[in-house]
Amino acid sequence: MDASDEVMEAARRIGSVFGGLPQVLRFRAAVDADADGETPDEVSIAVGDGCPGPGYASYATLDMSRFPTNVATDDGRPIRTELVTVGRADYRALADVLAQCAFAIASGSFHLTPNCIIPNAIREVDPARSMKHLLLVVPFIWPDLEILVDTEERVDTWLQAVPISDSELEYASGKGTDQLFRRLEESGADVSDIDRASVV
Repeated sequence: MDASDEVMEAARRIGSVFGGLPQVLRFRAAVDADADGETPDEVSIAVGDGCPGPGYASYATLDMSRFPTNVATDDGRPIRTELVTVGRADYRALADVLAQCAFAIASGSFHLTPNCIIPNAIREVDPARSMKHLLLVVPFIWPDLEILVDTEERVDTWLQAVPISDSELEYASGKGTDQLFRRLEESGADVSDIDRASVV
């Protein structure tokens, strides 16, 4: 199975979660002048309109799991991760935001675990928005999403990208990301709103 077949198979799998075959968008990272002619990283993003309901859209990476997460199981198997997020249907830049996040992860400088933060993932795409960064958490919106697949070779997981503000990032730096996520839950923060009010 070649790479394009694998992407389409991944699109079909996430389509069963999103409620229909999603649109698939392909993104290429900016060319690095110091990369000595290396081909820039690419990533495919699925867009599922109407999920989890009218007025919303869900987004998921389809082939980010080939990028390093710098984490492994106790017995040494690599843990690979895809990302999923939700937004308002009229805010289509979330596909670009997920791609930006994937390219940041491709650099290999993150330990990709629940409650880690990818700084500036939104700011670099759309600096005018209230939310600027992404907090990665265990997914909680899609009940049919199989969050963990454990095989002999590796473990595949999903993390949900939750947009956060500068003040929330600062709060997480002082109090911890677990505490920030608790604040988001307790405040009933609408994580689909890219311009929501900060909870701290």
